Amino acid sequence: MSIQDQEAFLSNIHPFQVLTPGQMSLCIQHMDIAYYPKDTILISPEKIPNHFFIIIKGSVYEYSADNVVVMDYESEDSFDSNSLIYGKCSNTFRVNEELICYEIEKNTFLNLIEKNQQFKDYFLKDLVNKIQSLKDKEYTSQLSSFMIAKVEDTLIHEACIVEENTKLIDAIQKSMEYKTSTIIIKKASGEYGIITDSLLKVKVLLEGRDLDIPVESIAIFPLLTVNNDDYLFEALTILIKKNIKRIGVTNSKGEMIGILEQIDVLSHFANHSYVVDSKIKKAKNVEDLKSASKDLINIIKSLHAKGVKVNHISNLIGQLNTKVYQKLYNLVLPKELRNDACLIVMGSEGRNEQIIKTDQDNALVVRDDVDVEQYRPYMQEITKHLIDFGYPPCEGNIMVSNPFWCKNVKEYKAETVRWIEAPDMQNYMDLAIFFDSFAVAGDKELLINLKDNLFNKLHDKDVFMAYFARATLAFDTPTTISNFMTKTHFIDIKKAAVFPIVQGIRSLALRERIRETTTVKRIKILEEKKILEKDKAAELLEAFDVVNTLRLKSQLEDIQAGKKINNEIDTHSLGKIERDLLKDSFKIVIEFKKFINYVFKIDKIS
Repeated sequence: MSIQDQEAFLSNIHPFQVLTPGQMSLCIQHMDIAYYPKDTILISPEKIPNHFFIIIKGSVYEYSADNVVVMDYESEDSFDSNSLIYGKCSNTFRVNEELICYEIEKNTFLNLIEKNQQFKDYFLKDLVNKIQSLKDKEYTSQLSSFMIAKVEDTLIHEACIVEENTKLIDAIQKSMEYKTSTIIIKKASGEYGIITDSLLKVKVLLEGRDLDIPVESIAIFPLLTVNNDDYLFEALTILIKKNIKRIGVTNSKGEMIGILEQIDVLSHFANHSYVVDSKIKKAKNVEDLKSASKDLINIIKSLHAKGVKVNHISNLIGQLNTKVYQKLYNLVLPKELRNDACLIVMGSEGRNEQIIKTDQDNALVVRDDVDVEQYRPYMQEITKHLIDFGYPPCEGNIMVSNPFWCKNVKEYKAETVRWIEAPDMQNYMDLAIFFDSFAVAGDKELLINLKDNLFNKLHDKDVFMAYFARATLAFDTPTTISNFMTKTHFIDIKKAAVFPIVQGIRSLALRERIRETTTVKRIKILEEKKILEKDKAAELLEAFDVVNTLRLKSQLEDIQAGKKINNEIDTHSLGKIERDLLKDSFKIVIEFKKFINYVFKIDKIS
């Protein structure tokens, strides 16, 4: 192989592409090609290598001390920097298939680490930062303002701020000097409020009030804010969720530094989400709403193509889905019935994690002493419309059209008793789905009351919680990917990685009485409560993002090809870096399963 061929090969191996031409030349000068037959031990606790290995052809398995395969290495994979850097290794690396590889001399490798900071950072980083580095490499070509733009990167309007006791006439005069129609009010407590033109029309002109009144008497408190260092996409999500046109911007000290206008955010992104949001709001009948909901898939495709993180996509789509449900509820139900019930979404919809419409999990909670039967025809209609909108029916019939999921508070309370006192797999899953419920329309207090009741029933139920958490271990997570690459080459990513994280975190959240439903926010709360260590929480967040990104990519490809959507990913279609990301994510999931087993003492139950 020529020097040019060697350089071309190395340039495709992360992070060798960060080497300078001189460093690359040095690397090639001290690099040889080697051959090893099957079962050759390359590295072990007793055999520390003098070379850094990069596979050209063949494969190598890494075994733990108890002889379990923990990682597989194939073409373009490299190993083992740690044994060279630290001079020790607790695992064993054995050739699985005849190996042809490059060997870089130890001293040369260590020299490159000292001379190139980016190269050094990659090999000395922890697993979380390594995953982030790989993701940056994989998606650099897709990075756009969607993914990296911060609030401070867009237009922030200077805020016209007045004290709470300022006369309205004086505040209006000041706003004219600032050439703005928005007045920000600051209380002595540090809380901020807002007065807009529309508020002046309603509270002053129409009510005939005097302009000498203090601004606090008509202002709206509190003013929603974002930090100037927050992602701009997060600000867009809040604007859409809250149906507002502007939001305050604060610095790290919580001080107001300006106003972010919806129009400026939209012009920055120039995406279709605001159009869909407006269509949902303006929908006058079911057909209008159907048209709006059909546009969601185009938003998903656009955001994914532009490199938006899957968590941001799910948040935005979740908000829009919620608005579809709210609007449909109000279109179908007579006004006199709406406030005596609460429409809820559950499962992945309740966790705000269903991006592609794969099924619907929903229910209705009716106030006690109100006739549930009068709601049933309307619930049948809602299910029918949702199916027509493209929300597939739930295979388990977990829908409002099913009488089991349409009843009053008292009946649901009796149901939770049965789930806990007579546990079986179906009851565990019903409880899990219900625990993830989120109120989308009607009287939300009905659901809050039910969850309070559920938390109280679970007090001192350690054995139940152990059985509940055991579902985390229900599916195998591959220790290697190579067996899938050579056999079925398909991995059900939901069973292998998504579900174990969701169920394990859900179990911890249930035990800790955490009301938040999204997995990402649950992880952050568990970290704050010291249930999860900071590093473990960070690892789970990264792994969750990786596996959901790969799942979404595969599902969008299925849609493009006209195939039925599922949770399988084709490992043959994965690029080198995607495969590395998946390997590292599986490693995190496997460790998390061990953690859940230990915390809930699952191995102590039959």
